[in-house]
Amino acid sequence: MADYDIAAAFAAIENELISSMHRNLSHHRAQETDEGIQWAMWQAEQLKVLEQYKKRNRIKYKKNFEKINNSIDGVILNSRKIGGLEQETQILKAIKNGFKVYKELGQTGTVAKFIQLNDKKLDALINATKSDFSRAEAAMLRMSNDQYRKIIFNAQVYANAGGTAYAKAVDMATKDFLASGINCIAYKNGARHTVSDYADMAIRTASKRAYLTGEGEKRREWGICTVIVNKRGNPCPRCLPFCGRVFIDDLWSGGTPSDGDFPLLSSAIAQGLYHPRCKDSHTTYFEGISTTLEGVTLEEREKVKEQYEIQQKSAQAQNQANKCSRIAENSLDKDNKRMYSARAEKWQGVAEKLSDSVAKSADGGIINSGATAGALSPYSKAAEKHAVKYYEFVRHMTTDTQKISEATKISQDKIDKIKKHVFIDEHDLLEGRKRFTPSYDMAESWQRLIKGDYQEKDMILLKHEYYELRSMEKGLTQNEAHIKASKRYNYSKYCE
Repeated sequence: MADYDIAAAFAAIENELISSMHRNLSHHRAQETDEGIQWAMWQAEQLKVLEQYKKRNRIKYKKNFEKINNSIDGVILNSRKIGGLEQETQILKAIKNGFKVYKELGQTGTVAKFIQLNDKKLDALINATKSDFSRAEAAMLRMSNDQYRKIIFNAQVYANAGGTAYAKAVDMATKDFLASGINCIAYKNGARHTVSDYADMAIRTASKRAYLTGEGEKRREWGICTVIVNKRGNPCPRCLPFCGRVFIDDLWSGGTPSDGDFPLLSSAIAQGLYHPRCKDSHTTYFEGISTTLEGVTLEEREKVKEQYEIQQKSAQAQNQANKCSRIAENSLDKDNKRMYSARAEKWQGVAEKLSDSVAKSADGGIINSGATAGALSPYSKAAEKHAVKYYEFVRHMTTDTQKISEATKISQDKIDKIKKHVFIDEHDLLEGRKRFTPSYDMAESWQRLIKGDYQEKDMILLKHEYYELRSMEKGLTQNEAHIKASKRYNYSKYCE
């Protein structure tokens, strides 16, 4: 299971908990007589249903939670392995291009102790992540139970206060809960988040730390400790001051102040680099081989600030769209469904417009990135919609595999199998047996492959998917096959 699969799994559980509650409230309606709604009878019935709801969820999701928690080791350790493998490839290429290794590589004892220390750190990271997830999972079920009980009693309060019918009274009782979702995670600053949102942050952060650990261990083996923070499109304002600068990696590569005149990487992190959800990264700086990037200009700073503000507005609009959509889907009253559906559509349009504005600004802007001009942000709702439509379009194509075969010189039989695996077949995923969730990056790769104007990462995609499907044919699960394929052909890394 990849890190994004874990967040999606929690989101699916949250949605099912809310949907199950909605079905109970819809099916077990209060009896209306000439004397009004019989709330006491309804509440007694709903409390019985609540006990069944609690028991069923406890049993139903226990296996789901176990599967999620058991996958954490693989996600984190795999990130470490991939970091080491990719770093060694970079080092060997640099040596081939003339980089001189000045330190001797015979210090195996020191390196072994360094790796043993990292083993302990990663074990602690894995255990801490599992422990946090277990507490979050328990809190998720507990909050859904508490909110259900609260709704049962508040529905009568709203009905008595406003003289409304059953559907409207229940909708009023559920509105606040549906707007916020199961936001049982409270941060130190008071902000509340859903488990899926927290899990996405936690597992991505842990995976990144593990990846950087793997990179650092390989640098340590070769006696290298200098790194350079990459410049990319749309960096966040907190990390912008460090983009293009060289540091001594004293955290993952074992560097010390005596290794050069560059500042320590730990000092940059203390000032905000690599915060939670950070998408910035560094790569090895090979003195005499690597090109030193220019520092960040005032113009770049202003541009990033402007883009960041638009991104924040886009995220806020997307949150409003999600809230309204959740209320619309789980409302009992038809008027409420129509009203909140219209609001969700309106907010979605605002979010997509702002997201597209950021993407176009970044593509034509000052800071270099690998994006194609006019491309959507892969994380926007517009990109998600595009991917869904394009995947369906690919399923009905009849000449795409032939064109890709001719362009890449890979047999059409292999391309046919890859297409079937990615776009057509259903697989045993955490959420059940289903097709892969459409990916904007993969949709764009397939389109370039058809045109023959493909990039290196597009070929990595073909190799990854073919290796994955062959591994599944040999008996591995999809998750196991994906991890194994990523060690050789890490397509996700190319899309960052």
